[in-house]
Amino acid sequence: MRELFIVGAGGFGREAVWTVERINKASVQPQWNVIGFADDAPEKASGNFEGYPLLGPVDKAAKDYPGASVFVAIGDNSVREEMYRKLRGFDFPAFIDPSAQVSPTTEFHHGTFVAPEAVVSVGTEIGKFVIVSARAAVGHDSSVGDFSNIGPGVSLSGHTCVGKRVFMGANSCTGSGANIPDGATIACGQAVAGSRKP
Repeated sequence: MRELFIVGAGGFGREAVWTVERINKASVQPQWNVIGFADDAPEKASGNFEGYPLLGPVDKAAKDYPGASVFVAIGDNSVREEMYRKLRGFDFPAFIDPSAQVSPTTEFHHGTFVAPEAVVSVGTEIGKFVIVSARAAVGHDSSVGDFSNIGPGVSLSGHTCVGKRVFMGANSCTGSGANIPDGATIACGQAVAGSRKP
């Protein structure tokens, strides 16, 4: 098994470790040994979280476990990018929940998370440190840029291009061929018009 520590002892951290546990259970042999959670919050310097040890600040965990893989479970796009740059040189695996439906033609990059019951269709490219939340759907031939967050229930129609560091709120959607610029925030339930004719 490969050793792993998770950065972020919060809600996303709980989701991440749940998916890692589900991946282990679905495998013939468990793939990951979760060492614990690293978090810079003073109140999370010691103790346990979700049944795993709190390892203290991120710098300390990085020093104590230099050969471990790291998953950055921080929902804020800019903070997630900052943490990636801080820990550059570590191995950052991508985690796909066993219940997600993902095309074998999808191109994934490191640090990405695909949550339970998400669907990622054919010909798509998902950048590094992207979050595809529960029940979100990424349509065919779409792309999602680095450090973006695709919220729960989001529906991206085919040929959608999502830029870097984009936040798409729960249940927002796009028409076919939509183009969302870097750094955009799409409100919950908002529709973004497409550019392709039916």
